[in-house]
Amino acid sequence: MTNLPRPSLFKAAIAGLALASISLAAPLDASAAELKPASVRLKWLPQAQFIGYYVAKAKGWYEEEGIDLTINPGGPNIIAENMVAAGNDAFGHGGGAASILQAREKGLGIVGIGMLFQQTPYRFVALEESGIKSVEDLKGKSVSTWFSGPQFILSAMLRSQGVDPAEVDIQAQANSMVPFIEGQVDMATVTVYNEGLYLKRNNVEPAVTLNPAEFNVNLPNESIIVNEDVLKDDPELVQGFLNASLRGWSYALANQEEAVDILLDQAPTLKKQEQMEQLEQLVPLLLYGAAEEQGVGYIDKAQMEFTNEFLVENQVLKGPVEVDAAIVESFWNNVPADKKVVGNPG
Repeated sequence: MTNLPRPSLFKAAIAGLALASISLAAPLDASAAELKPASVRLKWLPQAQFIGYYVAKAKGWYEEEGIDLTINPGGPNIIAENMVAAGNDAFGHGGGAASILQAREKGLGIVGIGMLFQQTPYRFVALEESGIKSVEDLKGKSVSTWFSGPQFILSAMLRSQGVDPAEVDIQAQANSMVPFIEGQVDMATVTVYNEGLYLKRNNVEPAVTLNPAEFNVNLPNESIIVNEDVLKDDPELVQGFLNASLRGWSYALANQEEAVDILLDQAPTLKKQEQMEQLEQLVPLLLYGAAEEQGVGYIDKAQMEFTNEFLVENQVLKGPVEVDAAIVESFWNNVPADKKVVGNPG
């Protein structure tokens, strides 16, 4: 059985092999000399989770904005927030609201300019034989989760229903779904686009799936970040990058098979069906709440404030971080609606 990379709420995943920088061929609207070079660092290896950038590059939309963009993959110990803060990349696809706030507390010069997953991708699943049907049933049960952030989401979800986390046997989750499938734990943690699909492909059907967002525990994930100096020194570059990126994302959601084919052109070892399934799982996360009407990448400041308070409450942050310095909404606001609202023909 294949081991799965362990996701993290506060940092990039740690598993797998790093790839070389990826530069996609696309028709140029201006000579190479007129294009401004820039790079975006992904939080992991090429897959549908990052498909918007590949689509925008292949369609020539970065070039239309005057940018010669290189897409740099993540990998083992390659954390997008660190790479962007160090100036290795101007832009990054980071971990999310929590990652931005943690980085700011550490003094890293990154700023959020977009938030892709409006809804947390984490789910807590149980099989029929566990006897679990609700959060209240978790008393005395064993639950495995990753001790890299999701454990706090689990505890908050329990408390929201009057269950003391001390009454639940919370265990560190293995880098595999085998213990869960074999019944060694009553409930496990999955991301909808990774472990959740893995269970489905192996004909394992959870009897119950608990979504933290339904219990008012929702931390936005998958952020678009920029180096703070780049933001100050070259706002035109930042605006152009966000224009093209969100255009790529909105087009990918409206034209999923074409988008996956574009991805496979650059990462041919990926399996098309698996990437189609992953992209399908991303849609509800990207278009949750106000993003469906407002557009992909919407920054919900209230959710950023909630995340700030949540991290302080769980002693992840020593104290509140200044949210107005951690995110800048103006660039997203200035992206034309026809470039970020899903359904735009491109």
